[in-house]
Amino acid sequence: RRRESDFALEVAQAGGSTNAGTGYETTNYYITVPAQNFPVAVDLLGDALLGATFDQAALDAERQVLVHENHMYDDIPYGFGITWRWAMELAFDHSPYRHPIGGRDENLLERDRQDILDFYRSAYHPANMTVVAVGAIDPAIALGLIRDHFTGGPTAKDVQIAPSDPGVIIVNDPPRETDHDGVRLRLEHGDIKKAYAKLVFPGLAESDPDRLALSVARRILGDGRSSRLYRQVKEEAQLVDIFTLGTEAGPREGIVIVDIDTDPQRLAKALVAVAGVLQELKDAPCSDQELERAIIRVKRSFLFGKETVRGLAETIGFHETMGDLAAAFTMPERIQQVQTGNVSEVCRRLLRRNQMSCLIYLPDSCKPGDFDIPSSPQELEELLAPILDNQGYVIRENIADRAQTTRQTKPLPPVTSPQRAGDPVPFESFRLDRGLEVCLRVDRSLPVVAMAWTAAGGVVFETRQQAGLAHLTGCVLVKGSGSLNAEQLHATLEGLGASLVPRVERDFLGLTMTCLADNLEQPLALVGQLLTDPAFSEQEIAQERRLAQQKLAGLADDTFQYAALQMRDLFYGDHAYSWPLLGTEDSLPRLARQDLVRRHKQAWNTGNTRCVISGDIDPDSILAHLEDICSTLPAEAEYGPEELNPGPVAMAEGIVSRRLVRDQNQSVVLVAWQGAADCNTDRIPLLLLKEILNGQSGRLFESLRNKRSLCYNTGTLTTEGFGPGMLLGYVLTSPDKENEARQVLVQELTALREEPVPAEEWERARVQLLGNLVIGHQSNGSRAAKTARDRIYGRNPNDLQDLLEAIKSCTAAEVQTAARKLIDPDRRHELTVGPSGDG
Repeated sequence: RRRESDFALEVAQAGGSTNAGTGYETTNYYITVPAQNFPVAVDLLGDALLGATFDQAALDAERQVLVHENHMYDDIPYGFGITWRWAMELAFDHSPYRHPIGGRDENLLERDRQDILDFYRSAYHPANMTVVAVGAIDPAIALGLIRDHFTGGPTAKDVQIAPSDPGVIIVNDPPRETDHDGVRLRLEHGDIKKAYAKLVFPGLAESDPDRLALSVARRILGDGRSSRLYRQVKEEAQLVDIFTLGTEAGPREGIVIVDIDTDPQRLAKALVAVAGVLQELKDAPCSDQELERAIIRVKRSFLFGKETVRGLAETIGFHETMGDLAAAFTMPERIQQVQTGNVSEVCRRLLRRNQMSCLIYLPDSCKPGDFDIPSSPQELEELLAPILDNQGYVIRENIADRAQTTRQTKPLPPVTSPQRAGDPVPFESFRLDRGLEVCLRVDRSLPVVAMAWTAAGGVVFETRQQAGLAHLTGCVLVKGSGSLNAEQLHATLEGLGASLVPRVERDFLGLTMTCLADNLEQPLALVGQLLTDPAFSEQEIAQERRLAQQKLAGLADDTFQYAALQMRDLFYGDHAYSWPLLGTEDSLPRLARQDLVRRHKQAWNTGNTRCVISGDIDPDSILAHLEDICSTLPAEAEYGPEELNPGPVAMAEGIVSRRLVRDQNQSVVLVAWQGAADCNTDRIPLLLLKEILNGQSGRLFESLRNKRSLCYNTGTLTTEGFGPGMLLGYVLTSPDKENEARQVLVQELTALREEPVPAEEWERARVQLLGNLVIGHQSNGSRAAKTARDRIYGRNPNDLQDLLEAIKSCTAAEVQTAARKLIDPDRRHELTVGPSGDG
């Protein structure tokens, strides 16, 4: 019942957000809207999922867009980028998991419309769907609406078919992977600076009784700073810079994957070290402390996942689709059944050398033999045979049947539904005796707490010679205090269900902690200890300096991040906002311990420190603990505005252009104008300007993607702070379309200064911005982070309500005025990163 662009426009008009995701065995679609527009969301999804027309012209245009998406991922070496596709092709011979989720270019371009319709009819019918609705809705009304739109309503009657219809079933029972006959290796080279590896092992189906033990094993091995891989391979041996250990599971099979980011010199040793850690957990049960910590981490993840309506809906939908709806509500209780022996058993079952597939991605100039990197399966076998064995042990009975009845478990607190996103539960502000500013918000819907400590002054005090000082200070700050080293500190925190990370931005430093409400007192005391008595050990400074240097190299391998950093350099010149937060290759070796100590004392004092806490708290108890903490903080004067302002930026004279050549699949095209003079000038008009341009209903998406198929990803970003900001437009496109994409991007931005936004488009953008602001601040973490930032910039602790009212009163003329002030068609910076050629 809708034209091609109507879907995104109606979601925007309802103040919502929407997207979709394709996995190996499921596809999901979601719309999140303010509760009063729930009927709109149901109508939209029902019409799209059961009444799609697949217009030939729209289909052909989308083919090109999806090829752009593939090439975007092919330029990313880590995570779900090109190494993921190569690793899955290596690890699977029979399973559909060997095929890229996004499809291969030739299939996207050549598959005809009838094939697509046949697949659509075979999968998109009510008997094959799960609909989940979460939020401030009446269950009876919601169920009635869903019945109307998904089971025989006017949008479904023409396409609803029997799932057993032999004429349209595409895949009845996909093949599953069988055991391999030995270790596998694939070696690739590219225009990169670092070295990347993926180790893939067979995983478990969601229905497998050992999946709970695997969940615990994953957390013992790779979840948090106290996990074995983090502690032994990253911290102690210093062989990897970034790693993740993850699992993917469907109703039939799954994978266990270790993702490694290092350099060629350390890669072979890193492979041996990782294999050794995996073998240790096979050989001997984990400790009781590790088990308890892992179980608490599962509980923590479960509870924080319920803070938003979308998070809860995803949890329910996933488990119901996997055939175990009860797990969406009982996972913490179930995980308590896992014993130490179960963890070793599941590791022996899965983590076998002869079932491992290893993908290695090296710089073009790197010869594997120079660094003892294996270049064949035989060499990999020789490297790992003394470390990782082939012993397997298949578990067949349910863990619940084997659980020891003598195990003592803590009762879980009751879990209620999330508070409504729009409930104006306010922050209360306090000024303690020695000057510490505190903002508290009580939210008893879940037993969780989020905390943000901030101190004004990030990189604004740095010179180019000191670049990275704020970042290095923040990273080393969380590496020990008093008698506690980094390992002891994070083992204690994570054993209590807490997580502590440093936060460093252009204008401020911070610490962010999330924790379980029933274990708040000790984590809070530990944060206070870090702020008042940090260790700043020389060993940890050297480690974090090295990691920063390696992360800089990793940024150069990420095409968009590399382009963005180059634009900062071009745009800001020698201004403090120019260099990377991490620092530079020249500056990092210069930073010494006394620099960090001085920077810490300069920032963290009662006159400059703010604490924001949101969650299930007792305000009186919290304030008493905070009084104890600030009693040992120095009482210094807060910075004045002059000290925090990093100064002006020179405007572009004409059009300043730079093009950088890299061997990559796509070109990154950036166009920048000087943004607002500070964080509060033109704040509301700029928010609305971005809403008009960005998203599926925005002008850039419609013009560059829908009409011209020039890209998969386009939009605008703004930076703002104590100093002048930047308004940045971006598009990722094919190298032969660089000039066209840049021209259209500039045209769409400069058009905003020429004519006022039409009334219908204006109202849609305003409603969508209002809705998305409310939707985006459901969790305690998001509210605490926003309030902490607002206080740094002198805004109200409850700025969200003020912001919503200001958006309602803003006019299209104000946006046009702001656009005329900032977007000069004859003065801008342009930067393009892409393969050789002139575009």
